[in-house]
Formats: sequence, C-alpha cells, structure tokens
Amino acid sequence: AMIAPNDAELGFKLYLQIACIADRCASAAYGSSKAEEGPEYSAIAYEIMAQAFLLYEDDISDSKAQQRSIQSMVGTLLSCKTFEKDDYEALVTKTAQYAAKLLKKADQCKTVMLCAHLFYTGDKDDTKAFRNPQRVLECLQRALKIADACCMASSAHIQLFVDILDQYVYFFENECPVITDKFVSGLVALIMEHMENIGAATTDSVAVAEARGHFDQTIRYIKMKKNDEETAELFAPIQV
Repeated sequence: AMIAPNDAELGFKLYLQIACIADRCASAAYGSSKAEEGPEYSAIAYEIMAQAFLLYEDDISDSKAQQRSIQSMVGTLLSCKTFEKDDYEALVTKTAQYAAKLLKKADQCKTVMLCAHLFYTGDKDDTKAFRNPQRVLECLQRALKIADACCMASSAHIQLFVDILDQYVYFFENECPVITDKFVSGLVALIMEHMENIGAATTDSVAVAEARGHFDQTIRYIKMKKNDEETAELFAPIQV
C-alpha cells in the first residue's frame, strides 16, 4: 500500500502476490491438522484481491498497464484454489467487466477471450472446480463481436479470429458442453472467408501472413485430433 502512490502497477502486482501466498497458506492449512485456519487464510486472500481491484480502479489508467493488470488478475485467480464459490464468482465477474471496458477494442478482445478460462476451471470431478459453461460462451461470443469490429477497421486484426478459434478448440476438447462442433466448424469457415476477402493487396502484410500461418497450424491440429484414436469420435463432426 505504501508503494502504490508512487508505482500503482507495482503495488497492484504485490497485492496479487500476497493474495497467492494467503491462498497457499489456506491450502496448506486444509491439508494439515490446522484445517480450521483454512477459511481465515482464504478470507485474507479475498480481501487482498479486493484491495488490488480497488487500486486498479483508482490508480491504473494507462491502457496497456490495464491490459497487463487484467492478464495478471486472470493468472492469479486461476492459481488460487481455496476461494469460496461466491467469493470466486464475484472476483471473476468483476475481472470480466474490467476486460470489457478496456479502451482499445483489440485489447478488449484479447482479455475478454482470456476471461473465458475463469469460468471453466479444474477437472469435472474436482469439488473446488468452478464451471459456468454459459459464461464461457458469452465471453467467446463477445470476443467474436469485438474481433469483427476490429477487422472492419483493419484486416491485420484477422489474428484475433484465429486466437478465438484456438479458445473454441480448447474448450471443445475439454468438453465444455455449450461449445459444440458447429461453433468450431462455423468459425473455421468464417476465418477462411475473411482470408479470401482480404485480397491480394494485403497478402504481404506481416500480421496477415502470421495469422495465415497460425490458422494453418490450428487446422493441422484439428486434423491430427480427427485422426487420433482417442479423440477421433469427438472431433469427427468438425468441418475443416
């Protein structure tokens, strides 16, 4: 807190680190003879996260610093394992709201799609897992809408669509129930259409060339999964 007035971003990072430490103390307590201390440490972790969020709102105004801070929020929340469900839901909902308010549309898109991971954590048998598939879909669809607006402004933003495709494939492979093969197939077709419409005038663009290469790599991954015995049935309906 003493550092915050001079370097808000550093103060913010320190808050996140302290929250992680408190969460680890809670985990250690739950796994020891002092399990009764676990909730106390979890509550401390939550309060420290709340302080970090207040610092973000009041003192971090630079757009790139905000993007970095939200990425750090996501990483911290995914690493913490002992929050009560209501506390965790409050924190991740607030993080997603911050992402949706970033000044630059491309930054919004990147952070909103990243926030999707906050709503689908852990294994399905994990009692501490937090899974809200509908919120995952909402994040990805919002990211698609933003990416479309970005691409209308500049074809170089086609990379955003490819990044979102990677997220769809990830959640599909991890059996998020609302992410179906139709979503993946539809996005593949949409990206192909965008690539064709970009035209010869921009084929030499470094950003577009990198997006094409990334897209080809993703398509190869999907085809590999279609040919893998363990995943062939799951990936079979996807059209590439």
